Amino acid sequence: MRNTFRPMRPKPLMAMRMAMGALFWGFEGNPILGVSRRGERRDSRGVEPKKVALACSGGADSTFLAREVAEGRMLAESPQVWVVDHGHRADSASDAAAAVQLYLELGLPARVLGADSAAADENSLRNARYAALQKAALAGGVGTIWTAHTADDVAETVLLRIFRGTGLRGLAGIPARRELTPGVWVERPILHLRRVAMRQALVDAGQAWIEDPTNADPAAAARNRLRHEVLPALATISTGDPVKAVLRLAAEAGEWNECLQSLMRASGKWQDFPSYLRRQVLAQKLRDIGETVSPARLKDLEGALMSKGSAKPTADLRWSRNTLLSEN
Repeated sequence: MRNTFRPMRPKPLMAMRMAMGALFWGFEGNPILGVSRRGERRDSRGVEPKKVALACSGGADSTFLAREVAEGRMLAESPQVWVVDHGHRADSASDAAAAVQLYLELGLPARVLGADSAAADENSLRNARYAALQKAALAGGVGTIWTAHTADDVAETVLLRIFRGTGLRGLAGIPARRELTPGVWVERPILHLRRVAMRQALVDAGQAWIEDPTNADPAAAARNRLRHEVLPALATISTGDPVKAVLRLAAEAGEWNECLQSLMRASGKWQDFPSYLRRQVLAQKLRDIGETVSPARLKDLEGALMSKGSAKPTADLRWSRNTLLSEN
């Protein structure tokens, strides 16, 4: 059962606004989403605003995001809150109901979404959650879903990927914006904010949130162990905040990925590209058609194409036994 955290000494709301100055890990706002330091949303893409749903859990990060929207410091079109009940625990329904009540008290429309997961592992629950969010968005005419991922989540994701053998692409961490399905986008407007400062802002404002005790158990998930054991250990040997160090790496990796995309779009013969760039072109083609990408597979496919002499990768590649069968 989750525990509701209620600050003992609420302070005036102005304290929360003053605390905002300590929230940012490195830049003024989120340039991808067009969210400024004051939380003002601007339509930088020239697109007609669509209804926004906030995917919230009741936790501190979600509650901070919901409060910013509820009090007008972050503007969203017809905002509503969705709390996903994965149904993987006996008390998950009551926890979801408590979270909905929390957001109703903030003045936001809120409801529970059911999600069916085949397993209780982190990846299965995530897939089920996004499937439920996608279904609700399509049914309700919602074009944008906001999640409460933070800068700390980015650093944790990058470290987990490093330990699992990621390439340069994975070092960029969590994208600030991605298309969930045609017409529906997932955006993360507080991706540049630090978790500890947001919690302090909630405490200063006297705002309650719901604490999930499983998040404090290192044995419950790899991310928990990283958060509670690995990062504190890294702090003892680093010259500064290890989270900030990882975030700098993620930012540079993101810029490198943007440069790579530009290089792959450049004119020229695929065969004349450097080997690394040829493999990245193949990797993108594989992702476009929903195929698995691995270093070994990319090397094999590059070799198969190069051996054809005049062959080049196209969007209509066909595969069998991991061997290229394109007629190009």
